Amino acid sequence: MIINNNVDDPLITECLAAEDGMTLVGRCQETSDFLGTLRSCQADVILVHTASPDAALLAKIKDIRAEQPCPVAMICDSRDTELINAAVGAGIDALATSGMPQDRIGAIIDLALARFDKTHRLLEERDRATAALADRKIVERAKGIIMKQRNLDEEAAYKFIRKSAMDRSVKLGQLAASIIEAEELLH
Repeated sequence: MIINNNVDDPLITECLAAEDGMTLVGRCQETSDFLGTLRSCQADVILVHTASPDAALLAKIKDIRAEQPCPVAMICDSRDTELINAAVGAGIDALATSGMPQDRIGAIIDLALARFDKTHRLLEERDRATAALADRKIVERAKGIIMKQRNLDEEAAYKFIRKSAMDRSVKLGQLAASIIEAEELLH
């Protein structure tokens, strides 16, 4: 866990020490040191404590999420709706305002972990669906080529591609891409 502590609040460190299973592995005072500190300590969660999430801090969080995705929780003094929306847009998984009971920090971190996990699973599912759709488009295009070349109907062309893929121990989409590539090469 890393704390970007732009706010002098030693109680947070004490509360983390009291939480079961939580260990402070790094601390960063300056936003510019954030990524280097994260790389060196391999944090499971980032806890950011700041008076107000400024544009530089949010940009740094976005960079971190792109390079080394991990859950991010934020505690801030601001209750400004625009700032909160900007923080969520930058990749903050859980946000709380300062002044909350200190024993709630563990709950905020647990929320960040849960939301990060759910978001990560949804992104993986989206990526699989996108890849499947792209494969399907490629197979459809290859099927059209086979239908034309071999004078087959749609079902027979699909069976031909599927059997050829199985015989060669390649994925259907890979064989379909090869068919398209060969057809483009010959024309």
